[in-house]
Amino acid sequence: MKQYNEAGRAACSYLAGWIVDGWRSATILAIAALSQPASAQTGHFPHARETNEQLIALYDKAADLCVRNPHRDVEVAVACQSMAIYGMALNERGMCRGKQDEANAFHKWHECEAGSMRFPEVELPASFR
Repeated sequence: MKQYNEAGRAACSYLAGWIVDGWRSATILAIAALSQPASAQTGHFPHARETNEQLIALYDKAADLCVRNPHRDVEVAVACQSMAIYGMALNERGMCRGKQDEANAFHKWHECEAGSMRFPEVELPASFR
C-alpha cells in the first residue's frame, strides 16, 4: 500500500505542476505521470455504473479544465484530481491512455497492452479502499 500512496503523491505533484506551469509543463509532466509502472488491479470501482465511454468523456472534461488553466483555483485542483481518478478507474477496466513510444499529443484511450501507460494510484476516500 505504501507504494500506492507514494504514487498518489507523485501524481498529485505532477498535476500541481500542470496548474502552475501551463502547457509546456503539462505535456512533460503528463508523459512522466503516465509512464509510471503498471499498478496492480485494485478493484476500487467494481460496482461503478459508468460505461467506458462515459468515463472517457468525464476524463476529457476534467483534462480540459486541468491542463488548459493556469490558475490555482479549487475547481482546477479538483479537476486535476478527478482526471487522475477517472484514469485509474479506466485502468481497472483494462483501458490505457497512450503508449510509451508515442508523443503526448497522440495519446488515445485503448485496451491495455505491452507498452501501454497506466495512471498511478491516487489516495481515495476510505469508503473506496
